[in-house]
Amino acid sequence: MKNCLKLAGLGLTAAAVAAPAFAEVAINEYLSVDGYAVAAGLITDKDPGAGKKTSTLFNSGAEQYDSAKFGITGKYQDFTGYVSLLYVPGRDDENDSGILDIYASWTTGDFTITGGKFLSYLGYESFYPVAMTQISYALVAGIPGYHTGVKVDYAGKDFAVGVAVLDSLQGGADGFFEGDGDFSDVGFEAYVSYTGIDSLTLFLGVGFDTGNNDGIKGNPDPDRPLEGSQFVLDFWASYAVNEKLTLAGEFAYAENQANYSWLVLAQYAFTDKVSGIARISGVDGSDGNDDGFKYTVSPTYAFNKYLSVRAEVSYTDWKDSDSEWFYGVQALFQF
Repeated sequence: MKNCLKLAGLGLTAAAVAAPAFAEVAINEYLSVDGYAVAAGLITDKDPGAGKKTSTLFNSGAEQYDSAKFGITGKYQDFTGYVSLLYVPGRDDENDSGILDIYASWTTGDFTITGGKFLSYLGYESFYPVAMTQISYALVAGIPGYHTGVKVDYAGKDFAVGVAVLDSLQGGADGFFEGDGDFSDVGFEAYVSYTGIDSLTLFLGVGFDTGNNDGIKGNPDPDRPLEGSQFVLDFWASYAVNEKLTLAGEFAYAENQANYSWLVLAQYAFTDKVSGIARISGVDGSDGNDDGFKYTVSPTYAFNKYLSVRAEVSYTDWKDSDSEWFYGVQALFQF
């Protein structure tokens, strides 16, 4: 996933795809810490007559709604190490907390080599709630999360590239935000991004898994693992029209999950403290996954650089399932 830090209400930032970007609090010249905590009240309401309405308050069990993360970075000369812990209240009691990141990097010139457990390159929307512009995700399918492996990144003036060899492309069916742990059927990722045109970022990424993908999110039949390989393609573009308005779009293909999925988004900073987004996304499902469109409006108010509050109203129109309304309010704290 794209994992740049984008502070809604505090201005619009360009994408940084090679590594997570968080505000760090320095302990000394070698160590620094970062972290965040988010909590949400959510209501999901199916179309009238469906008789299905659910709500949660601070215990959704989903990391994008309710979670707390703490990370520590160590740096010495050309070497960097990073470890982070994540807690997700309401998740499986035996699996509600654990190590999220654990990796080490060595940088020489414009190249960085990283080994350990880290986040996927792919996806416009961030894994991290404080880097989102809204509360819920779009309908873009097949974007991987965390996995373990080795990656090499090059960061030039106008473009960046990266390649990774992984235990698996998608996350494993079990575990805490991790791959399948089996290097006998590895996964691969690669990307290239271009920023040579002022205010424009272009990203193209691909992923391929050579083995069993039983952990793929969205598998229509958990008792029937999605055996074999999987190919994922992800393209997105972001353009800052001016200091207030940013436009973005994404198109993805995910074998065994979606023939295609997409999003278009407009983000506008009304003031230094108030911003908002309007987003439309869609998915054409495959292998039993449903087709649908999702419409989202989400404003954010930033009290300061540490604390903000966000609201969202979304409507998802499914082809074969009950359509639904989503209402949410979320508080976000970061340091």
